[in-house]
Amino acid sequence: MTYPSVVLIKPLEDQYQVIDVESKEWRDTQAIVVLACNYFEDDELPFVSRWPNCSLQRNLHATLMYQSFPLPIYLAGDILGHNDHVAQATHNKMFFEKFGVPADQIITISKGKNTETEVSALASILKGKKIALVTSASHLPRAVHYFNRHNIDVLPIPVEHFSRRKIELSLGLPNALSLYRSERAIHEYLGLIYQRFLL
Repeated sequence: MTYPSVVLIKPLEDQYQVIDVESKEWRDTQAIVVLACNYFEDDELPFVSRWPNCSLQRNLHATLMYQSFPLPIYLAGDILGHNDHVAQATHNKMFFEKFGVPADQIITISKGKNTETEVSALASILKGKKIALVTSASHLPRAVHYFNRHNIDVLPIPVEHFSRRKIELSLGLPNALSLYRSERAIHEYLGLIYQRFLL
């Protein structure tokens, strides 16, 4: 159901305010960091179809930020799929280069198979920097905590929202989007439990 799934994910998404691309707030940072999501290694697909929504929104928003105010972009991510051959960081670098970001402004580390290991891989080169962290809104609470554990100052930049800023009670039939929204929320809540109590 739409409304229960929105109520489930909204507390995660509302932890950090939306920051506009034109805002001066993020321009006080020293780097744009974009966490990996996924990429389909299938050259028969159109370029845009190779990127899941999470990757497309994170990368596109970071591209718009770079075009507004150029800061170096940091990427991590190893090979994820069993049949993949190229690291996620390399795929994401290709995305930014395609949209005009110079190669020497993109720093990649081909390590990390999840958020925790991506952050660990990036931490050594981000020490002492204040970063603008671009990732999915529901993912930010967990991602920020990992960076804070490495004493990295983070300005969260949320994208890929699954709820509107203002919601109203609504009735409707069960649907696939609501199921996916609930799954994403539960995944993040379980990740937070692991992070806070088992890590």
